[in-house]
Amino acid sequence: MICDIKNIKNKELLNDINQIKQVLDTICEKENYSIIGRLEHQFEPEGLTIIYLLSESHISIHTFPEREYAALDIYTCREYPDNSVYDKIYEYLVKTFQASQTPPMIIDRKF
Repeated sequence: MICDIKNIKNKELLNDINQIKQVLDTICEKENYSIIGRLEHQFEPEGLTIIYLLSESHISIHTFPEREYAALDIYTCREYPDNSVYDKIYEYLVKTFQASQTPPMIIDRKF
């Protein structure tokens, strides 16, 4: 799942590592993703990157407050019967960030 979260109204969130970690933690809790590790970096003067290593793969987010934008990727090896899981996650992100709706890209990698 590749998300371009645009026109974010909750701009304070884009620079708050603890709040962004809470967003990612909530996603992991709701979807029962197992967090193995976390890495984070706060950029100056603004923006941040957080990466969660999951037993299922990873989640990453990069924020660009000056552009009212965040890029979030969820890569998981889980198989889902449909995209409803991703729809729920995306709805949560749009609501939390107070962002415009730009549907995520779902890449179904089969091997």
